[in-house]
Amino acid sequence: MGFTIDELLNGYQKRQFTPVEMINAYLRKCKERDSTLHSYITLMEKRALEQAGKYEKVWVNNEKMSLCGIPVSFKDAINISGVPTTNGSQIDLTNIAKRNAEVVDTLETAGCITLGKNNMSEYAADVTSKNKYFGDVFNPLNKKRTAGGSSSGSAVAVAADLCIGSIGTDTSGSVRIPAACCGVVGIKPTVGLVGMKGIMPLSWTLDHVGVIANNMADVTYLTEALIGVKYRQFDYKNGLIDLKIGLPNAYFNAFNDNITDSMMELVINTLEKLGAQIKMIDVSFLNNDTVRLSRTIGTSEITVIHNDKYNLHKQKYSKELVQTFERGNNILAFEYLNALKTREAWKLKMDKLLEEVDIMITPTMPILPPYIEEEQVFNGKEYESIGDYMVKYTSPFNFTGHPALTLPSGMKKDGLSVGFQMVTSYYREELLFRVGKVYEQFIK
Repeated sequence: MGFTIDELLNGYQKRQFTPVEMINAYLRKCKERDSTLHSYITLMEKRALEQAGKYEKVWVNNEKMSLCGIPVSFKDAINISGVPTTNGSQIDLTNIAKRNAEVVDTLETAGCITLGKNNMSEYAADVTSKNKYFGDVFNPLNKKRTAGGSSSGSAVAVAADLCIGSIGTDTSGSVRIPAACCGVVGIKPTVGLVGMKGIMPLSWTLDHVGVIANNMADVTYLTEALIGVKYRQFDYKNGLIDLKIGLPNAYFNAFNDNITDSMMELVINTLEKLGAQIKMIDVSFLNNDTVRLSRTIGTSEITVIHNDKYNLHKQKYSKELVQTFERGNNILAFEYLNALKTREAWKLKMDKLLEEVDIMITPTMPILPPYIEEEQVFNGKEYESIGDYMVKYTSPFNFTGHPALTLPSGMKKDGLSVGFQMVTSYYREELLFRVGKVYEQFIK
C-alpha cells in the first residue's frame, strides 16, 4: 500500500476507496506480515472496523475531521478502554484499561482509527527490541539488527506499513532510537507538551510522548493533532536560507563509528547546499556523566513506581528489571537530588546555547543499529553496555526536555537507513518540521 496521510485523505474525498476498505487492507497485511515481526501485541480488528464504518459516514456527509480514516497504533503502555495495557509484561496480561489515555481520545476525536497496541520492551526499560513474553520485535530492514526500543513495535509497524503512524513514549530515546533503527521519522516534542494521562510511566521527570511515521508530512499531521498547533501554516518556501544550524564541538562526535562520521559529513554538506549557515557551538558542559545522571533519575523513579507491584510479583519480572530495581534501591537520595540539580543547570545552559542557533544537529546514535546478539560495545577505553551506548546522544534531551526529531539522512549501510537528530528551543517544533521537510524533499 504505502499510503501517506495526504494520499489516504484525498482517496477518501474522491471516493476512490472507503475507510472500511482501507482498514480491512491494513488488518489483512498485519495478519500476513506480523507473525514474523511481532510489532503488535493486540490487534483490535472489531473496534477498528466499527470506527471505519462510523468515519465512512463522516466522509459521505462531508463533515470535517482532520484525520478521518487514518490508521494508527499505540505503544502498549498507553491505555485504550476495554483492552489490556500489558506494558510488554506477563504481569499485566489482565490489566484492562477502564478509559482511554488522553492521546488516544485526542487522535480518535480527530478521526484516527486505532488498529492495535504495539509490542515494546518490558515496562519500557530497555532500548533493544527484545521481549521474551510477546516475542522479540524484528527490524524489517535487517532482521539481524535490533529494531531499537523501547517503542520497538511502534517503529516496526510504521516501517513495515502496518499502520500510517504510531504513538510511543520516550524516556532516554525510546521513540527516536527505534525510528532511526527502522529508517523512519520520530519526534519527541517539548517536555509536557503532550499529556501523559493514562500512560504507564517509566520516569515521571524524563518521560515524553512521541510520534513515529514514515515521513515528515505524516509526523507533522499527527503532532498537530496531539498538540493543537497548525505547523503546516509556517513558510517552507525559502528552504533553509538564513537558518543557523549548530554543530556541537564536543561529546556528540566523541563516540562515533566511521559510518556515523561519514553520515554527519553528508548531512552538513546537504544543509549547506540548502542555504543553511553552519556554526560551531560549545557543548563542553556535557561529559561522560550524561548517561549516568539520566540513569540515576530514571532508575530511581522506576524503582519507586514499581515498588508495590514488585513486592507482589517479584518472580514474574525479568532478571534485567530485577537488577534495575536492585540498583535503584542502592541509589542515595544525595545522588538523585544532585542529578536533579545538575539537570536544572543544564537546562539553562542548553537554552542559552540554542539562542545562538535555530537548531542543533547530532547523530541519533553513535553507531549503526547493533546486531541482536550484541550486548557490549568497546568505546576505545573499555566495554559499555549496548543500552548505555545507544542512548548517549538522545538521553541529554530527555534530561533537559528540549524537542528533538530524528529523520533518515539519506545514507544507507547494510540495508539500514542512518538517521540524524535535530534539536531546538522549547516550543519551537515548527523549526524541526521546516528543516526536516526541506531536507527530506532534497534527498528523495
